[in-house]
Amino acid sequence: MAEGVGKILIIDDEESIRDGCRQILSREGYHIEDMGNAVHGLEMALNDVYDIILLDVQMPEMNGLDILRKLKGEAGISAHIIIITGYGSIEIAVDAMKCGAFDFLTKPFSAVELRKVVKNVLSVSNTEIKDSTIPNLVGNSCCMEELKDTIRRVAYTDSTILITGESGTGKELVARAIQKLGSRRDKPFVPVDCSSLVENLMESELFGHVKGAFTGATQSREGRFQTADGGTLFLDEVSNISLATQARLLRVIQEQEVPRVGSSKADKVDVRLIVATNKDLRAQMDAGQFREDLFYRISVVPIDIKPLREHRLDIIPIAQHYLNLYVKRHKSRVRRFSEEAKKSLMSYSWPGNVRELKNTVERLCVLCENEIVNQSDILYFGQYKDTKVPVVDSHSGRMTLVDVEKEHIEKALRHFDFQIGKTAKFLGIDRKTLRTKIRNYNIDTK
Repeated sequence: MAEGVGKILIIDDEESIRDGCRQILSREGYHIEDMGNAVHGLEMALNDVYDIILLDVQMPEMNGLDILRKLKGEAGISAHIIIITGYGSIEIAVDAMKCGAFDFLTKPFSAVELRKVVKNVLSVSNTEIKDSTIPNLVGNSCCMEELKDTIRRVAYTDSTILITGESGTGKELVARAIQKLGSRRDKPFVPVDCSSLVENLMESELFGHVKGAFTGATQSREGRFQTADGGTLFLDEVSNISLATQARLLRVIQEQEVPRVGSSKADKVDVRLIVATNKDLRAQMDAGQFREDLFYRISVVPIDIKPLREHRLDIIPIAQHYLNLYVKRHKSRVRRFSEEAKKSLMSYSWPGNVRELKNTVERLCVLCENEIVNQSDILYFGQYKDTKVPVVDSHSGRMTLVDVEKEHIEKALRHFDFQIGKTAKFLGIDRKTLRTKIRNYNIDTK
């Protein structure tokens, strides 16, 4: 019997599914029991003598989700439950994970997929999942705790994950957290910004090419899939992939084989895929810009990250986290935020989300000359016209927005020894705009 394995129970009304799973898992040394009747299967499961339960959702006598709720919600059994669901049933899969399922398989699944998910389940205990800390995710609000819990649940699976959220919400941070907690933590994590890939070289970048495949291909080259073999591939802004490349990507996900450009042979790869986008993929499907079949393949487990304005309780902890980080990096004098500064941070809408907050705090650590950050030290570059944020010094009441910007630019220029290029890059503007502001504000750069 395989190391650490007790018993596996299969509850499914389809005899072919039960028979196939039993044969595959028995060859691996597992002890298998199965039941085609949902009610009788529930009675067997309630004995709590199994390590794993494979549970079908659609059964005539009783719904699999109802069984799951009774086993995990009411009885609290220790067995890990793997849900078996039909193709494209995303909502059911999400509900199952929330109700306590460890992972799920989508019909039709292969012997390789079955063996892999069982192996993953047996490699971790419930205690490890519950107590795992999430690296670099700061905050204790309800939605942040829910996000962390979802990450813990999906980390040890190999399911494809779709992360959605506005720009700057930390989609790559979540992807890296999933990778660091999972069974592939010691394998490569390969991030790809699909929006930066040149259209005519996109397939070569993702799948690789052979020598002579196209003009300029002077030697064979691995793609990102081959580089990530055994590990995790993170495709950011997946909505930017062309329809032609989407078709090839779909085939790669289905077959786990990557055909290089210019070659008739395919490389076998073992990759955990995580994709992300700030676009509405359903709207893009309706517009004919994204393939429906690919959408269902990549959104097996959807994770939506809330914008910062919807979990304001995390603003100050996140700001303090980056303050501690950048104080050391820039050897800054800053030590803490004043109460007025905290109120200002909390009142702002943060259209750029955590990324904007991070950049704002870094600017403060570079430019603020005092130990305490005051309200007048903060300048919001992403500010909307209709956003009411106090930028006037609450004590003197004399500083205008123009005064704040002029002082901000002067501090930046002094910090970078009046080097126009470095200052402009830091401020997020081009050199021409910076020179115009210097001239308009009559700033002395000598």
